[in-house]
Amino acid sequence: MFYLIVGILILLFYIFAAPPSIRGTLNVVTLVLILVVLLILLTLAAFKIFQLPSELFVTIGMLTLAFFALRDLSRMPVKKKRNKSDKSS
Repeated sequence: MFYLIVGILILLFYIFAAPPSIRGTLNVVTLVLILVVLLILLTLAAFKIFQLPSELFVTIGMLTLAFFALRDLSRMPVKKKRNKSDKSS
């Protein structure tokens, strides 16, 4: 709650009181803070994914393998059968 209040105060300062010379610096600081928050959220999401049951990862791996196997089978060339009359020559 404290950080929310501080953030609102900084936003109000930026909108109403910051001179143009300081706004460029505040833009860079804001961009860095947003990137840090996104990086933290990405890390927490990765931890949450690794807490899933291992059967889920095995299933995803098997489905991926099945997809590539079926794709390779569909790309295989089809051999044409030779007629019996062609064998005698």
